[in-house]
Amino acid sequence: MVLLHVKRSEKESFLYETPATTDVDVVLRDLVIIHNLRQKVNRLAEEAEKLAAHGPMKPPEAQGLDDETQLLDDYDVTTGTNKARAAPQRNEHYNPDGTERRTGNAPSPELAAVMTKTVEDAKSLTSEKQVQMKVKVTDKMLLEAINNIRGAVMICYPMGLPDYDNVRQILEDRESVEGSAALEQLDGGQASVWCFSKELQRDKKLCDYVGKNDKTKVVAKLQKKGSGAPQREPIVSEDEQKAMVAFYHKKQTEAETMALESEDAYLHSPWANPKALKNAFTGIGEVKGFAGQR
Repeated sequence: MVLLHVKRSEKESFLYETPATTDVDVVLRDLVIIHNLRQKVNRLAEEAEKLAAHGPMKPPEAQGLDDETQLLDDYDVTTGTNKARAAPQRNEHYNPDGTERRTGNAPSPELAAVMTKTVEDAKSLTSEKQVQMKVKVTDKMLLEAINNIRGAVMICYPMGLPDYDNVRQILEDRESVEGSAALEQLDGGQASVWCFSKELQRDKKLCDYVGKNDKTKVVAKLQKKGSGAPQREPIVSEDEQKAMVAFYHKKQTEAETMALESEDAYLHSPWANPKALKNAFTGIGEVKGFAGQR
């Protein structure tokens, strides 16, 4: 099995394993699916953490506003006055949201701990530590993590979440991805993968580029088609660079220390004593003279 270290950026990478005879088109589509699922898991984990801490989201018109702020629906056109708002419902585990996007009606600490643990397990799949531990990520693993969060949400909120809650929209594939998250979304038909500074052509097989050895490991760059050649991998890794800098500073410190010493400083060392061999045979150590007292 060929091992691909797929990189989208320096902090966004994962390991993918496949036979060398696999078509590049199949490999590329699998990589795009895994990449998009990783992004989805990260977004879902972020929103699920907020759900466990501060409860469901407020209605869209009330998000960002505190409970005392009047809404447009509270305005009575006939009288020209604002109706008094009903007191918000708060449960015994109320935890206010500083952003005022969620109601603050958090689940019980026991149920919140279940959701938090499930979210942490899901986030571990997208962590860079997976590469360091040589764990190969598959779409099944990511889908299982999403379903686990779905189950945790159902345990905490058996009556379901509001239709406008981000967690529910992500689980139902109805979310509106915007901003930087939208830029990270890739289309299987409009993506490309690069190895050895070459763009892999879809109509060829992976072995046409990496050879027929199934124990090969290569670095692959995943990006949008037409973006040009990705940045080359550094010749020296970050860890090697740190080791080189530490070695340089050590040698520089030693050189500065030697420059401060006298040229004849070595004569005071035991190994520079001309009588050392004689003393070793006679068993007589170094004899030092001293001034007698009168």
